[in-house]
Amino acid sequence: MRSFSLSALAALALPALFSAAPAAAQPARSCHYDIRLHDPAALILDVTARCDDTGPVAFDRPGEAGMAAALERFEPGADGRSVQYRFRLGDLAASPEVAQRIGPAVISPLSVWLSPPDLPGSTAVTLSVTAGDGLDIATGLPQRDGLLRMTAADLPYGGFAVFGRFTRRLLPAGGDAKIELVGFPGRLQLDDATIDTWVTDSAKAVSQYYGHFPLRHTLILATPVRGRAGIQFGQVRGGGGGTMLLQIGEQATRAQLYDGWILVHEMIHLGAPFVTGRSFWLMEGMATYGEPVIRARAGWYPVPQMWHEFASQMPRGVDALTIQSLDAVTRRGIYWGGAIFMLLADIDIRERSHSRASLETCFRAVLNDGGNTTVRWPRAEFLRVCDAATGTGTMARLAARYVTQAAPLDLNALWRDLGVKLTADGVQFDDAAPKAALRRAITAGS
Repeated sequence: MRSFSLSALAALALPALFSAAPAAAQPARSCHYDIRLHDPAALILDVTARCDDTGPVAFDRPGEAGMAAALERFEPGADGRSVQYRFRLGDLAASPEVAQRIGPAVISPLSVWLSPPDLPGSTAVTLSVTAGDGLDIATGLPQRDGLLRMTAADLPYGGFAVFGRFTRRLLPAGGDAKIELVGFPGRLQLDDATIDTWVTDSAKAVSQYYGHFPLRHTLILATPVRGRAGIQFGQVRGGGGGTMLLQIGEQATRAQLYDGWILVHEMIHLGAPFVTGRSFWLMEGMATYGEPVIRARAGWYPVPQMWHEFASQMPRGVDALTIQSLDAVTRRGIYWGGAIFMLLADIDIRERSHSRASLETCFRAVLNDGGNTTVRWPRAEFLRVCDAATGTGTMARLAARYVTQAAPLDLNALWRDLGVKLTADGVQFDDAAPKAALRRAITAGS
């Protein structure tokens, strides 16, 4: 709790006593974008954006490095609150952050080609999209009354969108949740049914971890990678709606799909907010720790192999807690440093709650409080919601120990207590170890 002297409290109170009544809150503003896609070769977007008539609006040009060449005819309106421009998607530089061309389609985040208004983040933004020449458009934005909807605050972090010619299939993800899977036919050696089953199986496994699938609608863009096998890359972008880019090797086999970790890792990200304040260790730690656990529970990852991965790889993250602090962690320690934090938290929560709660209790509470990938939360709020759910204070204590400062950690002692021993053949379990029951509970699930 923050403390104040009496004089400081008085100084805070006096202005409130003598100041005029606060001005009435200004109503939130709104802007609408009409977007038309045409020209199968160049994939051209003609965009007209117009905001309400309550005041002038300046629009920023869309485009940073690799985008400027795609922008044509950027013309602010004479009314001072509109703009018209043309955007040639086919001229964008190739990069996952900017654009990816796959045959007759281009994938590009909303933030690349939408011109943002210079208005507060609460500004309501609606889009109407039309496509000619046999083309199509898919986004992760929610739709109501025929319009796609987001806010101005979502624009800098806008999710992926796809333009051109592609296939799309709607897959069940439990309850009323759906996954819209976009594919690019004729490239993968696996058939659609195999891909669909793998995606729905992964969604089911993640749903069991979170209690339900994180989002009602998720857009997954399954792109082929020429000459490669297995899952190559995944990335989630949540501004305005949950979207995922998933790169699959053309030669991938069914076994490689279920052996791979990337899809489950990215689905975990769907169920957590973007946490601000040097918190990549928290977001990546959640996914790095949770993904092997989920796959082990699903039967896709042998339990001994999971603990072997933890015991052999977590030492890579020790310096993040004992030398650097998680606030100052370098990229090398983000994933496994964060995963160590999550393992320590899971064990501590289970011990203090006498197994009535676990790290999943914390993650489920965050998700059920609205903390999914479409929103941004301060780290303090994430930790507060976690600790309120478990009643253990675990996250606050561990954060005080390892986030803003470094502190000692005996990882080898932790493995001994859990009954995990690395051997030349893999891993050996000691079921008489003091925390062996907690180790078994982690992979058994609820």
